[in-house]
Amino acid sequence: MKKTMILCACLICLAGCADREVIDEIQVVNSLGYDYNPDTKKVRGTILYPIYKYGPTEEPSIIAANAKSAFDVPLQLNNKSSLPIAFGQLRSVVIGENFAQHGVDELVNILARNPDLGRNIKLSIVDGKAHELLSSVTKKKIKDYQFISNLIEQNIRTENLPNTNLQIFLFSFFSDDRDAYLPLLTQDKDAIKLKGLAFFKGKELATTVGIKETFLFKLLTTGTKHGRYGVKIKENNQRGKVILQNLRTKTTYELKGDPHNPAIITHVKIDGLVKEFPSWIDLTTSSGIQLVEKQLKNDIETNGNGFIKKLQEKKIDPICFTDYARSKTRHFNSQEFKAKYPNMNIKVKAHVHLIQTGISN
Repeated sequence: MKKTMILCACLICLAGCADREVIDEIQVVNSLGYDYNPDTKKVRGTILYPIYKYGPTEEPSIIAANAKSAFDVPLQLNNKSSLPIAFGQLRSVVIGENFAQHGVDELVNILARNPDLGRNIKLSIVDGKAHELLSSVTKKKIKDYQFISNLIEQNIRTENLPNTNLQIFLFSFFSDDRDAYLPLLTQDKDAIKLKGLAFFKGKELATTVGIKETFLFKLLTTGTKHGRYGVKIKENNQRGKVILQNLRTKTTYELKGDPHNPAIITHVKIDGLVKEFPSWIDLTTSSGIQLVEKQLKNDIETNGNGFIKKLQEKKIDPICFTDYARSKTRHFNSQEFKAKYPNMNIKVKAHVHLIQTGISN
């Protein structure tokens, strides 16, 4: 009984030590943006937060401030806010293109060491300025302070975007044998849309790719149960386009050669559904199905090989071929493998099987 009373007293004391925050007395931040001005060498931080009005209505608003570094941004933002800024409900961090090219190491360390931030925060790169993109959220066309995090989440779940969040990014960023990636967003007037992926070489932005290559990246890494892939198809003088709805994929790697001359084959097995196809193709016949399967296979292999070659030219390895080779090689020499990587023979072998052919118009 005495021990129980002591335990209860300790719990009461611990509860009393916690800081209490009233929702009406703090500025709850949902999105945070960073831009870099190379002329002034200053960082501009922008926060997006909801203003709660009477009833269930919410109005997104922004505050922006300039600072000498990313570390000083919260202080400068607090100086312009009527309420203390709280980042505990942060859902997305948007990084301007100039900031990413300048280097994100300082920002990454801030995010990694902040215990108030969740590991599921969605990070993204903006094809332009983060301030302008967050400003567009306050316009009449969007008016949703959770739009950016929801946009990324649903594209991971239902479309071509590979899984990504703060934890996944940090794991790749601090790894010696893989390179990090983030979703690439763009602004179209007052609309925001997913443009593709941005890849990093160390702390700096290395290159970006479009939606088609984003799907190929997802195919070559985690696979997907959804996503769409369009390919132009032809036979004799007839032309058209086929849209493949990916249903199931299985990606495996095969290490060939020897440690001094390694080669990798990426096997991609796709069981897919054709959503759209030209009327001159008869998918009720085996010849029609084989025609589509063959041209889909050739297109995925050609574009997949071209995509990997682009990564090799930039000397980046977000697909993690280095990690795979390490797992299959005794006394693996990482530096030797990386030196060979830009000129290494890495090929994609696609195996396409149409399990459904949808409905033709």
